[in-house]
Amino acid sequence: MQIAIRPKAARWLLVVVELAILVVLLVWVGKSWIAYMLANKPTVGNLERAVKLDPASADYHMRLGSLYEYSPIDMQLGKAEENFRRATLLDSYDPQAWLDLAAALQFQGRADEAEACRRRVDFLAPNLPAYQWPIANFYLLQGNTDEALGHFKLVLAGTSQYDNNVFDLAWKATDDADKILQELIPERVDTEFAYLNFLLSRHRLDEAQPVWMRILNGSAEFPAKDTSIYIDSLIAAHRAKDAYQVWTDLQNRGLIRSSSSSSGTNLVFDGEFEDEFLNFGFAWRISPVEGVYAGLDTSTYHSPSHSLLVQFSGKDNLQYGHVYQYVMVSPKQAYHLQALMKTEGITTDSGPRLEVYDAYDQAALDKTTEDLIGTTNAWTTLTLDFVTGAKTQMIVLRLKRSPSLKLDNLISGKVWLDDVRITPAQK
Repeated sequence: MQIAIRPKAARWLLVVVELAILVVLLVWVGKSWIAYMLANKPTVGNLERAVKLDPASADYHMRLGSLYEYSPIDMQLGKAEENFRRATLLDSYDPQAWLDLAAALQFQGRADEAEACRRRVDFLAPNLPAYQWPIANFYLLQGNTDEALGHFKLVLAGTSQYDNNVFDLAWKATDDADKILQELIPERVDTEFAYLNFLLSRHRLDEAQPVWMRILNGSAEFPAKDTSIYIDSLIAAHRAKDAYQVWTDLQNRGLIRSSSSSSGTNLVFDGEFEDEFLNFGFAWRISPVEGVYAGLDTSTYHSPSHSLLVQFSGKDNLQYGHVYQYVMVSPKQAYHLQALMKTEGITTDSGPRLEVYDAYDQAALDKTTEDLIGTTNAWTTLTLDFVTGAKTQMIVLRLKRSPSLKLDNLISGKVWLDDVRITPAQK
């Protein structure tokens, strides 16, 4: 026997099924939309209704739990825990849900359960700083410093956002330079320099030295100028030999090209001005001054193929000493300074000259060459013999111009400097 389905009845049945499905979808979408709108106005009441309308949303449970946990007037830790647990069931791979549950348990004094939740967070997000940071702080508060340092290390390896906070917490917790360097600081050159500079800001120069040695002996490349703060901190602390050792380390590693002028007996780095200005360490430094240009010149020079050019605009009666270099010397030693200088249109009765002085005690040494004014038709040789003081280890060599005392005292014109040498005097 065959049963015939009438085409018209089948079409009506299909329409009814489709309408039913559409109604279900519309109801589901409508409930989801209403829940979404309620959740965007986060009050306890709105989120409770959102959870009822969309009970499968882990996010709504987490938001509601947070309100219960942190409400200043209606804190309910039990309900907070209940919602966070529901969120972990709905999305067991969300580390934030487990982290929130851990906090709720911690507030209730259930430290062991909270630790278990944090270990779940660590499993789900082992390299994410945003989650390793609260885990590390939890162990630090628990007095488990070793465990905290391990998680702080993961934070440092993933981001620089927390660097100084982590360094500060580690020092407060351990006060142990070796432990911090070995167990906290990852072998990541950016972080190592950040830690080095943190120590310098705290005037911990002794503790900074092992950090520098680890950077130096590591395989990572880094710009030589990243050491400028370290070198300047050592200089400021009257540790000139240590500062120069860092400079030597850079040269030995090939990060700074050894200057041809500082080879042999000449103590001046790049006295021929053949290289770009490094502007740090024991190379030439230029401090900018309004109304003065200072830089390399390739059109006028004595030895190929550059010289230093300083040009004054004629707007000021300047006290100028903004091109300079630190030079290492020996105490109670006689030296000979020689340089070539050329001028064009230098006005006033006070022109440029060279000066050497003890970097820490100008009373021990402060001498200058003759100055040049007007226009010199050829290169002029400047010489100066001097003897360092009994404690002099480092001098400053600079191009100097003293203010004029006359009425017509605004300086203009150009000065070139080349072939600068400081050598031990021959006995």
